[in-house]
Amino acid sequence: MPLQEAELLRLVVAAYEAAADPAVWSQFLSRWVEATGADLAFLQRHHLTEHRSQIVATFGMKQRLSESYNSYYSRVNVWREHGSHLYVEGAVLVDEQFYPRELLKRSEFYNDCLLPNGATRCMTGVISRRQNDVVVLTAMRDEHRQPFDSRDSRAIQQLIPHLRRAFTLQDRLLMLEAGEAALNTLGLGIVLLAADGSVVFSNRAAEAVLRSDDGLHVRRGQLVASHRERDDELQNLVRFATGRGDSNECPPGVLVTRPSGQSPFHVTGSPLRRTPNPFARTSSPIAVVLITDPGKQRPVAAELLKRTYGLTTKEASLAIALTRGQSLDEAAEHLQMRYETARTHLRRILSKTETSRQTELVLLLERMSQ
Repeated sequence: MPLQEAELLRLVVAAYEAAADPAVWSQFLSRWVEATGADLAFLQRHHLTEHRSQIVATFGMKQRLSESYNSYYSRVNVWREHGSHLYVEGAVLVDEQFYPRELLKRSEFYNDCLLPNGATRCMTGVISRRQNDVVVLTAMRDEHRQPFDSRDSRAIQQLIPHLRRAFTLQDRLLMLEAGEAALNTLGLGIVLLAADGSVVFSNRAAEAVLRSDDGLHVRRGQLVASHRERDDELQNLVRFATGRGDSNECPPGVLVTRPSGQSPFHVTGSPLRRTPNPFARTSSPIAVVLITDPGKQRPVAAELLKRTYGLTTKEASLAIALTRGQSLDEAAEHLQMRYETARTHLRRILSKTETSRQTELVLLLERMSQ
């Protein structure tokens, strides 16, 4: 039967809560079982070309059934094997549509998996399908209970669009977490800025720099330098990176003086080549600032750059100098070449490494040095 408005709202809220915290899916499923009169319910992913399935979350299912299903019985799931062509996003299917019941009762799947666990009738809603990977919500009932019918299917049809969005949100959150974890492995400080220049993310290395209050810190959400002249240069760099500057030409990196007397931080910044779509009421990062601490740099070997990207000896030396925090001016002087020659080398380096800006190049070489 169709869900009442209050019932549907509770289920939708539970689904979106589970997207942010996958451990909460069991609470959503418990409400789903109650709303539909099922004996148990679960979310599962079908891997059609691999002829197996995996239960993602469950309610009412014994743990040993879940484990045995994932390890073995999903491979003999005759419903999936004979009905894979029916898995279309938004479809709601009952067991008889997958496989005739008289044939089901002769199968190993029925006699050794379904029947001993008291769940032989199913209703499945297809949440999403990406080629041969399918995500479904399944409700099951005991052999002696009324089979699922079209009245039951209306409830799941109401819920599927919300579940699809919840799983999309969950995938995005997992990708963001993976990206954050990767950035935190780098020794290079990375700060992401919103359009107004406010800091929306800083990786572990950047947090360490900012907490030390040794020349760089965050004040009222903005990245600032302690030294007034260096701060003027830093704010000019931030304005360029966030598209608020007067010039389209990238300013040189800023050498931020440190009260501790250690080698100054080298700070560069640029617009992000591609900005992510923001979540509701959040600030989307549009620029990146890189903070290099020369004392903690582990530059990549020149020979590796030459072998991997076909850089010449001079190009590899320039790339390494930039990674160490030197500006293009300083690197050119260090390598005893004219500034215009260094700019030409940099353009070739960017082309060979398929990067578009100096900040992207520094990030690439930092990853190679790990």
